[in-house]
Amino acid sequence: MDAQLESFLNMMGEAERAGGRVLHELTEQAQSLELRELLKKVAHDEGYYAGELAAHVRRLGGSASNKTGDFVEKVRAVPDFKGKLELLNRGQRWVIRKIDEHLPSISDSPLRAFLTVMAKGHQVNIGALEDALKQGMQ
Repeated sequence: MDAQLESFLNMMGEAERAGGRVLHELTEQAQSLELRELLKKVAHDEGYYAGELAAHVRRLGGSASNKTGDFVEKVRAVPDFKGKLELLNRGQRWVIRKIDEHLPSISDSPLRAFLTVMAKGHQVNIGALEDALKQGMQ
């Protein structure tokens, strides 16, 4: 497996694990039941993506990381709940940007298909969280 691709996929997996941990913590802090359910769904997606990224790394002959990215600490440092959700969405946009940057150089069809679906999933989750913020859900 190409070292750059392995590094990219592991970085993305670490980011997804961090996102999942952040979402778990935010779910516990959410007051509205609707927002809790939304955050649980987004957390589930993050866990799924992390697992699939690791599976692709292994399938392509690499060594999958089990680390969690430093995004958790960045979100914890934000004092207010709404700010934490906004930072979460910025993190989701970062994931999409990184996928868009790397996709043209990825020749493996199953991996390309997965990353395309992962980017779209992040776009859907960003929209749902933005709607929740607009509605004033806490």
